[in-house]
Amino acid sequence: MWQTVKRWIDDNWTNRPHKPGTVIANYLIDEVLGSGSYGIAYLARHTGTGQSVVMKQVKPSLRGSPKGEAMQAYEARVLQSLSHPAFPRFLDHFTWQRQHYLIMSHMRGETLETLLFERSAGFTEREAVTMVKRIAMLVLHLHERRIIHRDVRIPNVLLDGDRLQLIDFGLARFLGDTPAYSADSLDDYPAEKQLKRAVHPHSDLYALGHFLLFLLYSTYEVKEGQEEKSWEEELSLSPAVRAILRRLLQHDPPYQNIEELIDALTLYLQGKTVSF
Repeated sequence: MWQTVKRWIDDNWTNRPHKPGTVIANYLIDEVLGSGSYGIAYLARHTGTGQSVVMKQVKPSLRGSPKGEAMQAYEARVLQSLSHPAFPRFLDHFTWQRQHYLIMSHMRGETLETLLFERSAGFTEREAVTMVKRIAMLVLHLHERRIIHRDVRIPNVLLDGDRLQLIDFGLARFLGDTPAYSADSLDDYPAEKQLKRAVHPHSDLYALGHFLLFLLYSTYEVKEGQEEKSWEEELSLSPAVRAILRRLLQHDPPYQNIEELIDALTLYLQGKTVSF
């Protein structure tokens, strides 16, 4: 019973977001962007320069826990190691009134999630593959710097005109580091979550497989009374894209690195044979 009460207290009191208009150190909060498992995100402005930024606050209920300030400090270290216009830029990291905050550049645009589910955007097979290749190129940039994103999903990809951006590095890890903050192993997690959270290129490759599926389903029409089937039965795909998906989702031997995937996507877009 106590755990239920504590969750209610955390959700309704301890972890209440700051209200718009609140000033935190040198930043004025304009909007609450959202709240996740570990933090609260705000759109804010620097009171001196007027620069628009994103502010991430560690959830107060997690203060002092492995998933609190230590996790945020790790994200700050990842962002500090990057310098690319498609990724958020680290600006500041500080403690204010015992709360912990990370400041990064504000990336403008709409998420792929919004485009798919609110604006009903549709992608042909070729458009979907083109989009995934562009994201794969960003993932390649990370992998070359020994960073595994571990959260490549449609809410974390922004489109600003033709400009593509990848955000939310809260789960990113450097290769060689442990996959979890509170334990050295993912053994207690279900098998799929172990794969998603592994500090290995396969994690991002698997995520890109699901990303591609979301795009391909954007033009799929469900007929009334139709029973749900597997994606292989529901989607009309070329043999090449079917083969790419099967390897990404590890139904067949997976790609060993992001370069292999990019090569396969490039061959498809050039109209050449993709090896199965």
